Amino acid sequence: MHTRILVVGIAIIILGVIAYYIASTRSDAPTGDTMALTVDDQNDSMDKYRDPMMTGKWQSKEDAKFTREFKADGSIVDTYEGDASATMTGTWVVVDPEAEMIEGVPLDTLAGMTVIRIDFEEPLYFSLNSLSETELTMTYLGRGNILMFTKVQ
Repeated sequence: MHTRILVVGIAIIILGVIAYYIASTRSDAPTGDTMALTVDDQNDSMDKYRDPMMTGKWQSKEDAKFTREFKADGSIVDTYEGDASATMTGTWVVVDPEAEMIEGVPLDTLAGMTVIRIDFEEPLYFSLNSLSETELTMTYLGRGNILMFTKVQ
């Protein structure tokens, strides 16, 4: 009876070590069918990840006059049809939420999420909910607004 307890205890320890090894050595880059991230460090000394599927012009499903264009070089342009003064340009990058310290958002709620930082005059953070060749859904982490887009270019 004591031998059986000893064998079970050793098996549990071995499984724990294997689980720890797998968890600590897996890649930090998001994976999945819709996330194909590449490293682009041409514009900055830090490695930054940008998903090539995001590149292009996206039109809001809620307001057809609003478009957001993600460019491959890491720049972004928000436009609103009929209001040239509403055009904003900045930069975008996929970031490590643990390194960003996003104000007002508990770190544990971001576990496993792809987080995008968009810098206009100040940084804005979005979780990437879904991405395909034609559809994009993001949540603004500042207020929880869900933004849904359809690719137009």
